[in-house]
Amino acid sequence: MDEKLQRLIEGLNKDMNAELNTIVRYIRHAAVLKGIAGHEVRELLKKEVMDEVKHAIYLADKIVALGGKPKVELEVPADVEDWQAVLRDALKYELEAIAGYRERAQQAEEVGEIGLKATLEMFAEDETRHKEEIERLLG
Repeated sequence: MDEKLQRLIEGLNKDMNAELNTIVRYIRHAAVLKGIAGHEVRELLKKEVMDEVKHAIYLADKIVALGGKPKVELEVPADVEDWQAVLRDALKYELEAIAGYRERAQQAEEVGEIGLKATLEMFAEDETRHKEEIERLLG
């Protein structure tokens, strides 16, 4: 397998795991939040989980289509229960996701995967929207 393609597949696995870990983190954090502010954050996290699921499924399928295998590496989410700490935690990972998708889009273009590049750019746009919603809630 071409070295650039191998690096792309490794990166897509990293991105897929970031999405899977975000799903687990958002479900855990949404479950423990309380109060009025906590309720609003809960609703945001529950809504965003569905976008993350779609991203993870697409990435897993694309890894296989490119000749790789999805490698799942789950992490235990941080034990935070304060709504502001939850949002700061989420913001950190959204920024990492945006950077990852931008890098992966460039790698996809380098190996001629123009459709994948377009989809990854769309995912970066989704994550940017998530980031902006989080920043708005943090004030």
